[in-house]
Amino acid sequence: MTTLPSEPTPGPRARKLNATSYVVLGMLSHGPATSYDLKQRVGYTVGNFWAFAHSQLYDEPARLAEDGLVTASIEDGGRRRRTYSITQEGRDALREWLGAPTPEQTEVRDLGLLKLFFATFGDRADLVNLARTRRDSHRSRADGYIAQHERIVDYADPWQVKSLELGIRIERCVEEFWAEFVTELETGAAD
Repeated sequence: MTTLPSEPTPGPRARKLNATSYVVLGMLSHGPATSYDLKQRVGYTVGNFWAFAHSQLYDEPARLAEDGLVTASIEDGGRRRRTYSITQEGRDALREWLGAPTPEQTEVRDLGLLKLFFATFGDRADLVNLARTRRDSHRSRADGYIAQHERIVDYADPWQVKSLELGIRIERCVEEFWAEFVTELETGAAD
């Protein structure tokens, strides 16, 4: 492996880090990874509740290397993959972010909720189908989270388990909303 030199930026960081930056730093805190490895790790963990373009996982590590927050090493032969590792400066940046206040409101970007908001301009049959589909989707996701919880609860990081438990509660709550709405639509109580 050839290690690429990284030139940490002296003093305050040259650019503001974003959520993707912290996802990469957090994932690299678990161990070195290629961009492909990061994509896989994110896919079965934080990707369940933090959506973003996976192409960012290929671009962001290089930017973090330029900032001195990660290092990159390249395979000498073969596919010449880059493997990234977090630096002490990267760990410090992650800790600083974790310690910062988080007053922002939760952002909800749910296409079903958006369609429900404008449902007055559509057909009732489409609304019933929307409610059933969303109920089933949230039930399926909650069931998947529960299965994942059962697989990892005894050995995973306890805070990752707590994150998964919150995901289960959110999905069950939203599933319950849509299930009640289906009942209201089917009994005429929603009219």
